[in-house]
Amino acid sequence: MRDWMDDLTPEIQMIGAYVDAQPQTVREAFQYCLALMMVESGKAKLVETIPGDEGTICHFETVAGDSFAIKRPVMSQNQEAEILEAINEILRDEGL
Repeated sequence: MRDWMDDLTPEIQMIGAYVDAQPQTVREAFQYCLALMMVESGKAKLVETIPGDEGTICHFETVAGDSFAIKRPVMSQNQEAEILEAINEILRDEGL
């Protein structure tokens, strides 16, 4: 059975492997910022945010109608901006 990652460029697969090897807090920050980039690019929308004792949960919906939820990680606006810029740079380098 083919994995969806098989369709990604080797460079993007390497980035995915790198992120997967990071501590959970880093993975969560990356995933959250990637979801924000999807919103920024028009590929998804933020449907709702639900504050809770464990943190804020953000519900997203893609243009294809898929939905997913991500806990907003604790990070400063500066950290968020740096991660978003790093993701933007990666995507630009890949022509995406």
